[in-house]
Amino acid sequence: MFKPLEGKTLLVTGATGFIGSHLVERLRRVPGSRLILLSRHPSNLSAERIAQVTCDCQKLTSAVWQESGVSEIDYVFHLAAEIPKISTQDSSTVYHSNVKGTVALLESLPSVPEKFLLASTLDVYAHIGHGQVLSEESPLRPHGHYSASKAQCETLVAETAVAQGFPYVAMRYGHIYGPGEQAYRKLIPETIRRLLSGKPPVVHGDGSAERDYLFVGDAVEATIRAACVDPVPAGPLNIVRGESCTIRDVVETLVQITAFAGSVQYLTDRPTGHSLRFDNSKMRKSLGEWPLVPLVEGLRREVADAQTQRE
Repeated sequence: MFKPLEGKTLLVTGATGFIGSHLVERLRRVPGSRLILLSRHPSNLSAERIAQVTCDCQKLTSAVWQESGVSEIDYVFHLAAEIPKISTQDSSTVYHSNVKGTVALLESLPSVPEKFLLASTLDVYAHIGHGQVLSEESPLRPHGHYSASKAQCETLVAETAVAQGFPYVAMRYGHIYGPGEQAYRKLIPETIRRLLSGKPPVVHGDGSAERDYLFVGDAVEATIRAACVDPVPAGPLNIVRGESCTIRDVVETLVQITAFAGSVQYLTDRPTGHSLRFDNSKMRKSLGEWPLVPLVEGLRREVADAQTQRE
């Protein structure tokens, strides 16, 4: 699987983030490769084949790479992004930060990459009717500055790739969960925090809304496969499980895992929300098949990690 990456220089932006940190752990196993870790906060990783560049993407210039001793980059894994729920509110700051950061990265690269992997989001799609399934052919209508920035970044990378002649993949990540997402104010980590504190989990509506949850290890597997496949799939890829489950099932499973004795608090005066279902057939056809981590097992791992962090 790692063959095309062996002996290459691999850049990971957002290297200390949720998905980025898991990706780095996998890429460290690539024989003979050199890892360039770019983030605003230095990583605690230290190894002979790892170089760290502490810089905001918006401030990247050719001089930054020169001063860091980076003269060429073969593969770019661009995961860095401003995310509203862990930084600012959903404002124009998020949009401009992500777009300017991507522009600065593309313009400053010390060499034309062999491949560019962009982390995008399923939030670029327009809302669809009940029971419908979103595929890569579904219409786009970003809702919010974050999703709008990702749609714009997809366009920027595509245009630059055509102009400079390098292949790229826009990976539209779905609801990724797993150890390390504690910084997010999302359903799963929020529910785990409450349960481990002895508080009842809270669900808006009756919990019947469906979500497609993919374990972070499977998201990383898909990302590495996207970097290694030849030729690259045309157009974006939905990085999803392809199966949805209700929010109620997720929360009640976490209640069982943590052996919480209380009951789930359903706020029936709040809107339940709409269900989301996604097609992953293009991902499977392009990247091949592998056994995905079952939801119950993935949730157990995240709970165990959260318990460790509390100790």
